[in-house]
Amino acid sequence: MSKPQIRVLVVEDDAVDRMACRRALARDADFEFVIAEAETGGEGLRLAHGQKPDCVLLDFHLPDMNGLEFLAELRNDLGEIPVPVMMLTGADTASVAVEAMKRGAQDYLVKDVKRQYLELLPAVIQRVLRERRVLQEKQHAENKLAQAEAKYRSLVEQIPAITYTAALDVPGKLLYVSPQLEALGYLPEEWVAEVGALRSHVHPDDQLRAVEEFDRVRATGRPLRCEYRLLARNGAIVWFRDEASVVRDEAGNPLFLQGILVDISESKRVEKELKEHRYRLEELVEKRTNALTRANEHLRKDVIELRRAEEALFQEKERAQVTLESIGDAVITTDAAGRIEYLNPVAAQLTGWSSAEAQGLPLQQVFNIINETTREPAESPVARCLREGHAVGLANHSILVRRDGSELAVADTASPIHDRHGKTTGVVMVFHNVTQERKLAQQLSYQATHDALTGLINRRDFEQRLERALANARADGAEHALCYLDLDRFKVINDTCGHAAGDQLLRQLSAMLLDQMRSRDTLARLGGDEFGLLLEHCHPEQAMRIAEELLQAVQQFKFVWEGKVHSIGASIGVVPVTAASESLSAVLRAADAACYTAKGNGRNRVYVYQIDEVELAQRNSEMQWVARITQALEEDRFGLFCQPIAELVPHAGERAHYEILLRMLEPDGRVIAPDAFLAAAERYNLMPAIDRWVVRRVISWLAAQPPESEQRAAIYSINLSGASLADHAMLDFIREQLILNQVPGNMLGFEISEATAIANLTQAAHFFQEIRNLGCRTTLDNFGSAMFSIASLNVLQMDYLKIDGNFVKDIAQDRIAQALVDAINQVAHEMSARTVAGWTESPASLDALEEIGVDHAQGYVICRPRPLAELGEEQELSSPQ
Repeated sequence: MSKPQIRVLVVEDDAVDRMACRRALARDADFEFVIAEAETGGEGLRLAHGQKPDCVLLDFHLPDMNGLEFLAELRNDLGEIPVPVMMLTGADTASVAVEAMKRGAQDYLVKDVKRQYLELLPAVIQRVLRERRVLQEKQHAENKLAQAEAKYRSLVEQIPAITYTAALDVPGKLLYVSPQLEALGYLPEEWVAEVGALRSHVHPDDQLRAVEEFDRVRATGRPLRCEYRLLARNGAIVWFRDEASVVRDEAGNPLFLQGILVDISESKRVEKELKEHRYRLEELVEKRTNALTRANEHLRKDVIELRRAEEALFQEKERAQVTLESIGDAVITTDAAGRIEYLNPVAAQLTGWSSAEAQGLPLQQVFNIINETTREPAESPVARCLREGHAVGLANHSILVRRDGSELAVADTASPIHDRHGKTTGVVMVFHNVTQERKLAQQLSYQATHDALTGLINRRDFEQRLERALANARADGAEHALCYLDLDRFKVINDTCGHAAGDQLLRQLSAMLLDQMRSRDTLARLGGDEFGLLLEHCHPEQAMRIAEELLQAVQQFKFVWEGKVHSIGASIGVVPVTAASESLSAVLRAADAACYTAKGNGRNRVYVYQIDEVELAQRNSEMQWVARITQALEEDRFGLFCQPIAELVPHAGERAHYEILLRMLEPDGRVIAPDAFLAAAERYNLMPAIDRWVVRRVISWLAAQPPESEQRAAIYSINLSGASLADHAMLDFIREQLILNQVPGNMLGFEISEATAIANLTQAAHFFQEIRNLGCRTTLDNFGSAMFSIASLNVLQMDYLKIDGNFVKDIAQDRIAQALVDAINQVAHEMSARTVAGWTESPASLDALEEIGVDHAQGYVICRPRPLAELGEEQELSSPQ
């Protein structure tokens, strides 16, 4: 085992003494001393500046200078000696060595006649280096403390309020006042120099109350919060809110009072204006009451006239009622607020509501319409009519959801009802059932876009979708692929067995191909025995793999007709659809040419259209990680690691807690960290598959643990990606795995990063709510990394808030980080969430977190990540045999 090295420069003109030093240092058992030698002071200075040794042994008497002159030359521009120097002197020059110590030498040894000083030499050099290191560490700590103090003062002096520090033992004595005091016309040093300066500038009417509050704080130690006025130098009166608390040392002894004065003059002005406004309002109400009394008298006279008009209106209404109940269309009338006043019998029959039941209800409750395509609620025609003031019609594809849940396709018009002054008083809506007409139109549309024999889309609609894919590739740089599939030996079956057999083969084969495809891909019959397959968002390697799978499925397909089994093959041409693709016709020609090449190469194979070799090389480089991830998924070459989350603040019923971490396992046994492959997985939408693999493996691992084991008593937190959060099937998958493996939900937790939650706030809130309904814990991860809005936290029902590690790693030295972590911790506790500090790497950081009151910590200082399987192995080893 090699020994640590210490580089020593020996500046000595006596060769015998140099040899003696070299031998003495060579005998040291703990260190390897690397010796450089100089016979003169000039040569020694050159080596000291050039080689920068760990220590210099300096003889006082040199040919060209003495030791004191050497020390003077060795000093740098800052007047410091950059390397420890130990002076070697004779017994008669010991006083000179003392002078050398004053001028910067670290230590000295007296060269005695028996050379006993050589036995001390290694130990003295080690002590000198230790003392030098301790001194440097102390200077470094003092520099960081001064920088932190400067940052704190800069931060305090930038806030829009006056901060101050007051002594507790001398009433009225200020120790510090921030420069914001100058806004009142005073200098901070004036108030610091004058005892009672703050009290003397309080408004006379507020002085007694302010003094009592300050005395109460000194007597009880409780925080101060009071409002009073201060007199500026120019005589202006300014309202302030004073908030202060007692700062204590680690033993709890009071040190001083730390306070902040916030200008509340504007809020006081608004408060005064509100009082004046209230008084004026009361006067106005009294005047209006008198006016209403007079108006009531006039109203009584008008009522008599109205009764006469009502009789005439009733007769007119009866005639309109008979008409509405006799027509074949449905009619609904509403008031100006959109509340139903009347339904005719046809409207009652179509909606499922009687006129009496619907009267007074909002139109949307009775006339509930949705979009036929999106299934989203459609805008009420009555609301639109009231807003725009003219007749409107329903949008196409509107569906009426009846009271019993059944659905009807409807068309309608809504027109405003005006009084004699032109004011809108309501809306009349006329609608009718168009279900049969809608079905007929849909059938015609389907027939226009689909192949009658197979039910696949036809060539016309396929080319339109391919055109949209081309536009998408040019706009967003997306990658798609087109597969042109031509059946081999189909004509033999069609000619020998008949067209009925050929038609049946095409129908069965189409159904089989559809089962093999991804949900977002498009399969079309282009004519005869030719098929087109549009693979959207599919890179060439994946397209090739899908084409090979389709070819294998066709080869394995067995067609039985009249007791005989027939097999077929296929030639498939594959062409990438990218931003570089020229046109629709060019892509189709390339796919046809690739298919023709596949046939020419012996049929029953896949051929990829060859683009420029440079572009191929570049794409292969980009897709390398995607291929490795895909292969790892197929070969089950991922591994689960775990890292414990330690409890800092005891909580009743708290269980062991671990975060699940993912690693990729190479065929040669190497372990790949997630940073290397997760970015590629996210870019190419592989994260949902990886997340599902993790969820499935963790749950199955838990199911395999003994019922009473420690493993089943813990909580295991799984990180989910944004893509999985957007996957509506993920919740069902988690629920299915829990039920299938009979694992309780309270064994699992799920973590979503702050950045993911910001980008998908609604989905994140829904996911947290649903996953908590399963009994699982929820964690908002990396909080603080993306400046998440504190107000948005209320939307998320979370159990844990994990503080971003960038705030935690230097918390022992960084006071700003301490303040931020303390604030985050308090907010989380107000929301009944517990906090976890990531990246806890040192005992000092752990102590700082415990002092703040953070609930949990996670990091290398507690435990490094280890394979999840080791938890189960430990349980087996500790169990009695």
